[in-house]
Amino acid sequence: MRWRGPVVLAVLLAVGLVGGFALSLAVAEHPSDGGAAAPVAARSPSLPVDPVPDLLDDPDFAPLSGTLPLVRQTVGVGDFRMSVPAPRGWRLSENSLNEWQWRPPDQPAFGYLMRVEQVVSNRRSIAWTLERRIEELDEDEQNVRVVGRTDATLHYTYVTSNHLRHGYLTWLDLTGSDNAQVEIAVSGRARDQDGMAELIARIAAGTRLG
Repeated sequence: MRWRGPVVLAVLLAVGLVGGFALSLAVAEHPSDGGAAAPVAARSPSLPVDPVPDLLDDPDFAPLSGTLPLVRQTVGVGDFRMSVPAPRGWRLSENSLNEWQWRPPDQPAFGYLMRVEQVVSNRRSIAWTLERRIEELDEDEQNVRVVGRTDATLHYTYVTSNHLRHGYLTWLDLTGSDNAQVEIAVSGRARDQDGMAELIARIAAGTRLG
């Protein structure tokens, strides 16, 4: 019977079409791992940053005044003896042979203070000293943020013992050597910012050798 050959062929073709269609559906639902590799974005990308701690309230007393009366005090020895204007009535303490600190007597913790340090032995420019100081702050303090800077001054914030602190720094070249010789710092609360900026500028302008 000659019709069997064409019928068998037609059946085989139909089966092949149906199987191919089913295979294409399966591939669409379950794609293979082949093909060009592409990067996959992370669901929750993050950077390693210091967690922001819960901040405590600052002690509540009057903001620092930048117009406090200043009196001259002498610190240092030998060729690098300095005359420094400091707020009248603030208590002087020696942190080391080349660093001095002033703060109001009977002030609670996390108030404001002033610090003067001789850095003449570093023999580095003010620009280098400023950049290095930022690196040191990042290493030593928590949640450091630079608020403002000039060629010789720095205003930054940091967190210590769950208190937000503001720091002002400036460097002086007292001999025309192009090197930083004195570092002056004033630190305090957020409400003391205006007074700190004015006070440190007055102290820097009035610091002298001898």
